[in-house]
Amino acid sequence: MSDAAEPPEVPSPRARGRVLQAVNKTWPRFISGAVEGRARELIDRDEYGEAAEVLENGIGKYGAGSVSQLLLAWCLHLDERQEDALVWAVRAVEEEPENADAHWLRANVLFELGRAEEASESLWRAVDLMPENGRYYMQLAWYRYVDQEFAKTRELVEQALERSPDDAWVQHTAGRIFDHHLRHRRAQAHYVLALELEPGDAAVRDDLAEILQTRGRLSAGVRVAWETAKDDPESLLYEVTLRRWSWRWYERVLRAALLLNVIDWIFPTPWPASGMVLGVLGLVYVGGWVFSLRALPAECRRDLVGAGRRGFFAGAVARTLLVAGVLGLVLRGELSALQHLGLLALVIGGYVEWYWRAALISGRRAFGTDR
Repeated sequence: MSDAAEPPEVPSPRARGRVLQAVNKTWPRFISGAVEGRARELIDRDEYGEAAEVLENGIGKYGAGSVSQLLLAWCLHLDERQEDALVWAVRAVEEEPENADAHWLRANVLFELGRAEEASESLWRAVDLMPENGRYYMQLAWYRYVDQEFAKTRELVEQALERSPDDAWVQHTAGRIFDHHLRHRRAQAHYVLALELEPGDAAVRDDLAEILQTRGRLSAGVRVAWETAKDDPESLLYEVTLRRWSWRWYERVLRAALLLNVIDWIFPTPWPASGMVLGVLGLVYVGGWVFSLRALPAECRRDLVGAGRRGFFAGAVARTLLVAGVLGLVLRGELSALQHLGLLALVIGGYVEWYWRAALISGRRAFGTDR
């Protein structure tokens, strides 16, 4: 997967419009007057707990039959009152057994309660009732993407994409599933499509920035994170991508040192030839570093060495120069097998430090479960 932590929860679409349309269709006289108006005002402000309270009060005054169980269950679900939401979701299914959204909501609540098998059964019922809805297939894929064979998950993903290719949520979730299964190129393509459909979605931009850096397109990742930071100054991703930019270039010189040490160990190369190899590698590395730096917006180049980051940038450059110097000595001299082995241990130690600091930059544990 990418440098991002695994998505911690089902990216369940809130689907306000679809739920309210379903309510309007089957409940044309849904709670008249002040109760209806107040509940919808709160829903429009994403105050679902307060909306649920208004609806529950309406039930107390007018009886359970006067309120849409679907709408109440949905508000309770988004207010994280899953046990209460399940009660009303079951009633919604009993009240409207042919309503696909009622089964869809019951599935979401069951999944939040850790009852994945029952959630899948309920969602399959929604698919039977509305087979053209790509979101249902995508949520089935999401439920199973960890513990199911990738081939089966991918089949569901493809069915979802075939039915809802213009749904940003479907594209974004497809990207996350492919990202988890290390299909990074495919994940990037879906993140790009999702961003085209929903240009203001910061979560999509964050995932796109992560996957770009995972694929080695370091400056492109920084640019995407910078776009997010312009809209949301509180975003931490920009800071993370800036630090990764420097740290990933240090990792590349470690990789070169590891490879050349092994090659020189197996096939010792006389100095003139090894000097040419070192010169070519140096030019390629410096050229790539300069090109990547110039690809950054001017603001990002300044931020790389801005307050609080200057020391980190200098540390990465110093380590890079140190490894490059040691690499030059290796190719210049004729090391014994024991010396090559010692150098290999040093490079591996450098990689351990690199990995540990990379985890700190990303806000994750170096070993074990992510925080």
